[in-house]
Amino acid sequence: MLSFQYTFRDEFLEKSIQLEKLKKDKIKGTKEFILWAETKIEELHHWLKSHDFEKIQDEIEFFKEIKPLIISKLIFQKEVLRIETNVTGGKIQIRKFYEIELRKICGYSQNNNKFYQYYRSGSEVFDELYFTRVSKKDILETECIQINFDPKLSTFFDYKLAKIIAFDDLVKYLEVQISALKSKSRYEENHYTSKLHWTGAKVDLVELIYALHWQKVINHGNIEIKEIASELSRMLNIDINDNLYRTFTDIKNRKNPNSKFIQSLADNFKKMLVEENSL
Repeated sequence: MLSFQYTFRDEFLEKSIQLEKLKKDKIKGTKEFILWAETKIEELHHWLKSHDFEKIQDEIEFFKEIKPLIISKLIFQKEVLRIETNVTGGKIQIRKFYEIELRKICGYSQNNNKFYQYYRSGSEVFDELYFTRVSKKDILETECIQINFDPKLSTFFDYKLAKIIAFDDLVKYLEVQISALKSKSRYEENHYTSKLHWTGAKVDLVELIYALHWQKVINHGNIEIKEIASELSRMLNIDINDNLYRTFTDIKNRKNPNSKFIQSLADNFKKMLVEENSL
């Protein structure tokens, strides 16, 4: 029969997996998990207060392998709740908010670099120092979690490790959210449908495109003709890319005037100004 800590861990992880599979509202599901988890962890603390490990290695295993994994799930869900209840705005603002949160997580790793490297390296040299409930340890730590923490329930470093595990999960979560927002933006761009339609001749639009390009009024001229043509084609619901260069060749080979459409624009604009001024 499995001892208490293993049964407890398996039940806790199973509940966490069930939450991930739920299709219900993210915030609602996270709140439900947090309330359940906090009650369950009280059971774990009650067991710890009266439990003595037979061997130091058993105590190290619990505070290095079992408890941090359990607590990390609660920390992760609390962080998700904090993030999702504070994020506002459109897709761009939301993505920036997620990216800021990612940078904060990186900052935590950097601030705890020594212990972080110890955990990542798989070292066991200081396990007895970090993951046993010795009453007093000659280690200077500055996190406020130390204040009023119960040495019977924690080694303090098991909580630090739980945060590292939780933040690893949080990085993955945020990266998925950011990737989804980017994919959605690309999808919307690719499926953008303009209500504008070019109702003139294709050759007139090609003439206009080349005139705009040579005037350097789009991106200061630092853009290819093909890119301008693609964007205007999409905006005006007309395909001119296939015949772009051939059409321009025809324009160059015209008998005067070469810029027939541009000239008509100027003439009609002047006519409109004269009519407006005469009113």
